Amino acid sequence: MLPSFPNQHHFQRHPAQQRLSVVAGLLLACLLLPPTKGMAYDLKDNAIAHARNGQLLMERQQYDEAIEEFKAAIRLNPYASMAASLYNNLGMAYRLTQNYPNAYASFQRAIRLQPPFALYYRNLIDTYRRAGQLPAVKSQLITRTRDNPDNAEAWFLLGLAYQQEGTPEQAQPCFERFLKLQPEAELARAAQAALKAR
Repeated sequence: MLPSFPNQHHFQRHPAQQRLSVVAGLLLACLLLPPTKGMAYDLKDNAIAHARNGQLLMERQQYDEAIEEFKAAIRLNPYASMAASLYNNLGMAYRLTQNYPNAYASFQRAIRLQPPFALYYRNLIDTYRRAGQLPAVKSQLITRTRDNPDNAEAWFLLGLAYQQEGTPEQAQPCFERFLKLQPEAELARAAQAALKAR
């Protein structure tokens, strides 16, 4: 619980005495705190250390421990440029433990933080496939593209769903539609590569 500070009217009644007691209280609190090891550490460095530990634990196939490390890194630095990568790694760890709902949520968060990364979209669709949810997701994406034909992201995801399903001929018009809607988008390169790979 955060300490409550005296209100402004209290300062006006006894300004010098009140300020002195607040300053004295703060100094006393600082003196009574136990010294911390490595007093001048950087939270970003700490987040990076957790991320590295998570990667190491993934390599050792200690997925539950890796999940905790990735979550700690995200808590320490949720808005850093590496947050999307952390959410992607967290999704991979959840997927390997077959915790599919948390895997979906992690990949979706990575996509929202860094939409240009096609890898996050692929990981999301692959996770739906592994969970046996690809037909239902594909059906939802078909409905979404029918209801809103200008939804470029839905077209891209639908193309990936068809690819995962093993029907690249159905993926082609989806990627083509995406390229018509967003030819300059970062994902355009991934869509072009998918069309060439056919």
